[in-house]
Order: sequence, then C-alpha cells, then structure tokens
Amino acid sequence: MQMKTTLENSNLSITNKRRIKVFIFILILTSIIWLLVELSKTYKSSATFIVEYKNLPTGKLLQEKPISEIDLAIEAPGFNLLKYKWKKHKIKLNLKSTVKKGASYFLLPNQQLSYLDAQLAGDIDVTNVLIDTIFVELGSNKTKKVPVKLNIDLNFKLGYNLIDKIVVTPDSIEITGTEKTIDSINEINTVKLELNDSHKNIDRKLQLELPKNKSNFRVSAKSIKIFAGVDKFTEGKLIIPVNFINVPEAIKVNAFPKQIEVVYQAGLSNFNKITSNSFLIVYDYNEYKNDTTIQYLTPQIKHKSEFISSIKINPSQIEFLIQK
Repeated sequence: MQMKTTLENSNLSITNKRRIKVFIFILILTSIIWLLVELSKTYKSSATFIVEYKNLPTGKLLQEKPISEIDLAIEAPGFNLLKYKWKKHKIKLNLKSTVKKGASYFLLPNQQLSYLDAQLAGDIDVTNVLIDTIFVELGSNKTKKVPVKLNIDLNFKLGYNLIDKIVVTPDSIEITGTEKTIDSINEINTVKLELNDSHKNIDRKLQLELPKNKSNFRVSAKSIKIFAGVDKFTEGKLIIPVNFINVPEAIKVNAFPKQIEVVYQAGLSNFNKITSNSFLIVYDYNEYKNDTTIQYLTPQIKHKSEFISSIKINPSQIEFLIQK
C-alpha cells in the first residue's frame, strides 16, 4: 500500500515538472512574439551621432573643430532604432550652408533635415536636431616667416669656448596654416641639445619642435643645421696709449697713467690676428663735463674684434688733470 502511494506521488511530480516546462516555454515564446511585434512598430526617440563636417566654403578653413557629436530625434522601427541606440554612427553636416553674422559663423542644423535624412536607412526619418545652432570658426590660410630659436645647453672643456656666434641654417622658416594657429606662433624652437666638455667644432642637424595636433599646418623645413667654431682660448696682453674723446679745443687733458694694459682672450687659431687695432678703448671727457666732482674716468670699449672673447683693462680707472 505504501509502495503504491510512493509511485503515485512520483508520477504526480513528473507531471508537474512537465507542466512547468511547458508553461515556461509558452511564456518565453509568447514574450519573443510580443517583442518582435513591438520592435516592428515605429517609435520616436533620440540617438547620438558623430559629426563630420563637409564642403567648406571656398578659400576657408576650420580654425577649430566644432562640436563632434549631436543628438538627433529620429522616427524608426524598433529594430533599427536599437541599432542607433547601441552604437554611435557618423553623420555629415554641410558647411556650404554656413551663415555669417558679423565676424561669427554658425550652422542651423535643423535646416539640413533632408540632407541628414538622406544619409540614413530608408525607414528612418530625422525629425529634429536637438541643438539649434552650431558655431563654426572659419578663416583663411595664412603664411608668415618666423625665427628659429635654438634650445641648446653647451658646456665647454676647460679653456675652450665658441670662436663666434652659432650659425643657424636656415635661421627662419615659413609656416602655413589657419589664421588662429599662425597668429599664435612667433618663433619655432629646436629640440633640446645638451653637449658637455665640448672642445671640437659643432656641426649638427636639429629637428624643430612643431605644434602637435594641428591640421592643415605646414612648414618650409622640419630641421635646421647649426655650425659653431670651437677653439682653445689663451690670454694675451697689449699696452696702448690712453685715448680721449669729446675734449674741447681749448682744453688739454693729461692722463695718469698715460698707457693702459689690455688683457684679452682669443682662440689659438686667431690669436696672431689680434693687434692694437683690434679694439678701440676711449675715455670720454663728457663724463667729467656731466659731473665735475669726479676724479677718475672710466674706460669705454667702443669696438673689439670678433676674435676676442673677453677684455680686461688695467687700471680700471684713470686719474686726469685738466689744463685750460
């Protein structure tokens, strides 16, 4: 009797499980059919699109890229609507219809609904652009010449130095691009060059540091060459007479001492070219004329040879006596 009851309970349990499975299957199938029916219906919603700007007005360039995304109100079957909801698609705006007001340019995207509509599938309609105005910075191409600025850190070996200024070829370049970009650039730097214990001539090619992420930006050169003569410097001395200037004809000025010592440094390769004519050192009478209480005159270096790197004058001041 107990075994018979157990079998009946077991059969009932199997039957219930079958009923539950059938119910779940019918529920899922019904849900799918309902979902398919619903997705076949037409809905209104919004979707975000990535904007591409086309057809620039003749002779104009975008100074800065306008907004990169816009939201469109679209009407479409549920299946297609989901496609645009899940993934951002690209859409083009026509810059030919740009409006100018004063110095500003702008687009009215809702005037391009048919243009936007034509870019989407046939069963999708664009009903509205959810932004009224898109401001656009338009300008012309511009070219100007800017100097090259060296970014160099030179450290010389003891006793060595530059013979002359560093020669840069070319020392300036032409840059071409949008007005906004070009107007903001007044010089172009080189990449940094560090040299330690230099004792030989410097002959290098250096890349230029050009603005990054600038569209329509062109340069006449992307690198420059530099040359710098380097030499070992040595010290020399010359004794020259004191030379006065601006002394009135009726006045005589006597100097104490009458000669000065000029200590200079020059590169070995040009050392023998240095003579007393390689510099002009004077004492200006107007210094006393402007202040009659002074007792000393200070030397002024009016000229020195390009081969001379430094000059020291002994004594640093001279006494003088005025005779009328």
